[in-house]
Amino acid sequence: MEGDGHSGTRTSARRLVAQRLSGPLAAAAVAVAVAATGYVLIEGWDWFDAIYMSTITLGQVGYGEVHPLTGSGRAWTIVVIVAGFGVFVYSAASLTALFLSGEVKSAIREKARARVRAHLHDHVVICGFGRVGRSATEATVRSGRACVVIDTHEAVEPAVSAAGAVFLCGDARDATVLRHAGVGRAAALITSLDDPSNAVVALTARSLSPDLRIVARATDVSWRNRLMRAGVSHVVPVYESVGTSLAATALDAEVRGVLPIAGTDMRVEEVEVGDSSQAEGLELRALMELVTDVHILGLQRDDQLRRWHEADEPLAAGDMLVVMGSAQALGRLNAMLRHDSRSEA
Repeated sequence: MEGDGHSGTRTSARRLVAQRLSGPLAAAAVAVAVAATGYVLIEGWDWFDAIYMSTITLGQVGYGEVHPLTGSGRAWTIVVIVAGFGVFVYSAASLTALFLSGEVKSAIREKARARVRAHLHDHVVICGFGRVGRSATEATVRSGRACVVIDTHEAVEPAVSAAGAVFLCGDARDATVLRHAGVGRAAALITSLDDPSNAVVALTARSLSPDLRIVARATDVSWRNRLMRAGVSHVVPVYESVGTSLAATALDAEVRGVLPIAGTDMRVEEVEVGDSSQAEGLELRALMELVTDVHILGLQRDDQLRRWHEADEPLAAGDMLVVMGSAQALGRLNAMLRHDSRSEA
């Protein structure tokens, strides 16, 4: 079933060439038929000789006359020659338009992409290549996982290829497109379209692959439950996450990043140990005993992230802590990490 995408691509390429050649071929056939009829009526030739004379005249071959022509026959031959030139110009224009339009090149590229997609397993399918989809694609590729990006705009193909993913032009809400993306063999699907489209994508993908992990962004948090009912495994409320991060970073200068945990009041923060703060000089275990309702996950120092039980040296100004807790608990920790908080204590 998954191989249908490759054969469908080949059929599309053939159909494209056939459509562009159908006009010139039909014009040539009509010209031969009309020219042959003229020779039969004017010169009284049999049909074989008439068709042969029409073919070599329209084709500008010029082998010579099949039989001696009367004046009327020669006049008709002039008309046939002009018609042959017209058919030639029409055919040349059609073929030139086909190659200059880039359709053949696009068909060849799509055939190559289909061949790659047919061999992918445990990959990630990303629907939409906007700002969110682009970030998801780059993060997926960085993780070492193969990635197929579905988007309706073929103009994004160079950016998708530059990111290291495989492009598929189409509507992700279409089951055929999802099959061509290999959703039945995929490890996960990420959909970053608008909320109603994400619901349709989830329903379609779930029907094709019941065990697929589906992650969807939610612009409107009211869509969370509807997306979950549609088959989404996890919903990420984009604006809620960004808003929480903006507010936390604005209110506490030590906060460098925030990741809310959906469905709870918990979040993960990256916070900096301030100069002359209450935490400066403390060992990590001692700080954890002072803020028991906060989970300290690790310490980042000199671009290296260490787990909490691997960091034994005292904390210094500029160290980054990765912590998890409620907003209230993290607020108390941030107060201890704040610049000059030691003098305020």
